[in-house]
Amino acid sequence: MSVVTVTTTTVIVATTTNMMTAFALGAIGTCILISALIGKELSTSYEGPIPTITERLKSLIGSFNVAITPMLMIFALIVAVKVMEVLAT
Repeated sequence: MSVVTVTTTTVIVATTTNMMTAFALGAIGTCILISALIGKELSTSYEGPIPTITERLKSLIGSFNVAITPMLMIFALIVAVKVMEVLAT
Protein backbone atom coordinates (compact mmCIF):
# COMPACT_ATOMS: atom_id res chain seq x y z
CA MET A 1 0.00 0.00 0.00
CA SER A 2 1.21 3.44 -0.74
CA VAL A 3 1.57 6.26 1.72
CA VAL A 4 -1.22 8.22 0.03
CA THR A 5 -3.71 5.37 0.46
CA VAL A 6 -2.85 4.91 4.12
CA THR A 7 -3.08 8.65 4.77
CA THR A 8 -6.41 8.95 2.96
CA THR A 9 -7.85 5.99 4.87
CA THR A 10 -6.65 7.44 8.17
CA VAL A 11 -8.23 10.82 7.43
CA ILE A 12 -11.55 9.24 6.43
CA VAL A 13 -11.68 7.09 9.57
CA ALA A 14 -10.75 10.04 11.81
CA THR A 15 -13.38 12.29 10.21
CA THR A 16 -16.10 9.65 10.50
CA THR A 17 -15.20 9.01 14.14
CA ASN A 18 -15.29 12.74 14.94
CA MET A 19 -18.67 13.13 13.25
CA MET A 20 -20.12 10.19 15.16
CA THR A 21 -18.74 11.54 18.43
CA ALA A 22 -20.18 14.99 17.72
CA PHE A 23 -23.56 13.47 16.88
CA ALA A 24 -23.56 11.38 20.08
CA LEU A 25 -22.61 14.37 22.24
CA GLY A 26 -25.29 16.49 20.60
CA ALA A 27 -27.92 13.81 21.22
CA ILE A 28 -26.85 13.34 24.83
CA GLY A 29 -26.84 17.10 25.43
CA THR A 30 -30.31 17.44 23.93
CA CYS A 31 -31.65 14.65 26.16
CA ILE A 32 -30.12 16.28 29.24
CA LEU A 33 -31.65 19.63 28.23
CA ILE A 34 -35.09 18.08 27.82
CA SER A 35 -34.78 16.33 31.19
CA ALA A 36 -33.73 19.56 32.91
CA LEU A 37 -36.64 21.47 31.36
CA ILE A 38 -39.07 18.76 32.49
CA GLY A 39 -37.60 18.81 36.00
CA LYS A 40 -37.87 22.58 36.20
CA GLU A 41 -41.45 22.53 35.00
CA LEU A 42 -42.42 19.84 37.50
CA SER A 43 -40.73 21.64 40.39
CA THR A 44 -42.42 24.97 39.58
CA SER A 45 -45.86 23.35 39.52
CA TYR A 46 -45.63 22.06 43.12
CA GLU A 47 -47.84 23.91 45.60
CA GLY A 48 -47.47 22.13 48.91
CA PRO A 49 -48.36 23.20 52.44
CA ILE A 50 -44.89 22.44 53.83
CA PRO A 51 -42.63 25.54 53.63
CA THR A 52 -39.32 23.67 53.80
CA ILE A 53 -40.14 21.67 50.68
CA THR A 54 -41.16 24.85 48.89
CA GLU A 55 -37.87 26.51 49.84
CA ARG A 56 -35.91 23.48 48.63
CA LEU A 57 -37.81 23.50 45.34
CA LYS A 58 -36.99 27.18 44.83
CA SER A 59 -33.33 26.33 45.29
CA LEU A 60 -33.71 23.43 42.84
CA ILE A 61 -35.33 25.75 40.29
CA GLY A 62 -32.34 28.08 40.57
CA SER A 63 -30.02 25.14 39.96
CA PHE A 64 -32.03 24.13 36.92
CA ASN A 65 -31.74 27.67 35.57
CA VAL A 66 -27.96 27.54 35.92
CA ALA A 67 -27.87 24.25 34.00
CA ILE A 68 -30.47 25.11 31.36
CA THR A 69 -29.08 28.45 30.15
CA PRO A 70 -25.76 27.20 28.72
CA MET A 71 -27.42 24.08 27.31
CA LEU A 72 -29.98 26.21 25.48
CA MET A 73 -27.16 28.24 23.93
CA ILE A 74 -25.36 25.08 22.80
CA PHE A 75 -28.63 23.63 21.46
CA ALA A 76 -29.23 26.81 19.45
CA LEU A 77 -25.68 26.55 18.08
CA ILE A 78 -26.25 22.91 17.08
CA VAL A 79 -29.48 23.81 15.31
CA ALA A 80 -27.83 26.74 13.52
CA VAL A 81 -24.96 24.55 12.29
CA LYS A 82 -27.37 21.86 11.06
CA VAL A 83 -29.46 24.47 9.22
CA MET A 84 -26.31 25.88 7.58
CA GLU A 85 -25.29 22.34 6.53
CA VAL A 86 -28.68 21.80 4.89
CA LEU A 87 -28.62 25.16 3.15
CA ALA A 88 -25.07 24.61 1.90
CA THR A 89 -26.01 21.45 -0.01
